[in-house]
Amino acid sequence: MSVPAKITILRAILPNDASAKAALGLGTFSKTESRSVTLTSGQMTTEALVGRIKELSKLRDEILQVMRQLNLTRKAGPSSDDQFDYEEEIETAHEELDEIRNQYQEIQGKIEKIQRQVDDSKKKIAALTEISQTGFAADQLESEAGDFRRSVGRLPVKKSEAAQKALQSQFKDQAALAVGNKKQDAVYVLIAAPKDKSSQVLQTLLLYDFNPIEIPEHELSDVESEIQRQEDRAKAESEELDELKLQLDESRGKTGQALNRRLDEVIDALMLLRGILKLGERTNASRVYIRLERSLPAETVDNLTRTGIIELEPSS
Repeated sequence: MSVPAKITILRAILPNDASAKAALGLGTFSKTESRSVTLTSGQMTTEALVGRIKELSKLRDEILQVMRQLNLTRKAGPSSDDQFDYEEEIETAHEELDEIRNQYQEIQGKIEKIQRQVDDSKKKIAALTEISQTGFAADQLESEAGDFRRSVGRLPVKKSEAAQKALQSQFKDQAALAVGNKKQDAVYVLIAAPKDKSSQVLQTLLLYDFNPIEIPEHELSDVESEIQRQEDRAKAESEELDELKLQLDESRGKTGQALNRRLDEVIDALMLLRGILKLGERTNASRVYIRLERSLPAETVDNLTRTGIIELEPSS
């Protein structure tokens, strides 16, 4: 099976000289773009340029962080417009990121809540199903106020006789053990003991690999109906969970497209400002964008870096 070639995006701001032509020769015609651009900052001071570069660098990192948090695929491309209104665009971008985070957290919170409910329903179904298989009636399992405390669980068949003898030896008539249905190599047992002795009884049985089963708190008079009710509830919750996950996937798809476009704009704007600092105000330059399917030699990268501004970025 063939392995897809790794794509690397080369962005560059280069003088309109041999370096730009050399860069264009690195990619195939269909995967290479070049536009002429005049590097101008609108008479910004060097200090202001540096400050704006810091702002854009921070915004770039923030966008990348959000994309990682949402597990969004980076698909780099050239921005569609060389005009970047720094004041308005930076403020808008931060507002977009806040809205995306809030929307994601809201949907994710709903998903986690419903998932907990589904898990809780499944847990109750499992517990009720096992209770129904023990062979004990509901009135045998329910402990009334002032009555002995009752516990139910499984004992290995080969250890059940020894466990009963141990209870008889240690607690005599203060503890009673009834045997219910058999399940594979274990047998269900019901233990009744005074409340002040119940913990000691359980500790003794644990020495014989007793596996306790939680007795649900609700009425046990109609376990089958309760199991059906919980199954219906779990089904409805699972359907709601699937809808929320689909909503999240759709949201992530739209968000991925929006953030990729925004990141392209920020990176290109950032490179233009860096190009002004390196090549000078009013310089006529080339903005180059190339999709590379092979790694560039280190010497080529060094030469381009000395000549202008370049960015290499992996992309899907």
